[in-house]
Amino acid sequence: MKEQGCYTCKEETSSISTWFLGLLFGSLTGFILALLSSPKSGAQMRENIKLKARSLPDSASKIVDDTIDFYAGALNYGQLIIEEQTARVKDAYAAGKLAAAKRREELEMESGSVLPLQHR
Repeated sequence: MKEQGCYTCKEETSSISTWFLGLLFGSLTGFILALLSSPKSGAQMRENIKLKARSLPDSASKIVDDTIDFYAGALNYGQLIIEEQTARVKDAYAAGKLAAAKRREELEMESGSVLPLQHR
């Protein structure tokens, strides 16, 4: 059963990487087709490409920063949710433990004896 789970993980990873490869190939193909079908002259097109290439590092840096900020925010939100749920589980556990102790005490008073396996 464990091997099947690993196979599923590999299959999902493979499909994701295939999707990204397709995205990259499609983008490159679209770029080439746009260059070939452009109504601008070669000199104008080269100048536009130079301008875009110069602004590419800034654009990429902004995208990376935005992505990092998004994931950091999502991580912080996830940690907050986990901490809240952990606190709720601990509170529920403590309430259950207290209710069990009260019930044990009630049973002791009714029967007048100490229950077996009681720790004091």
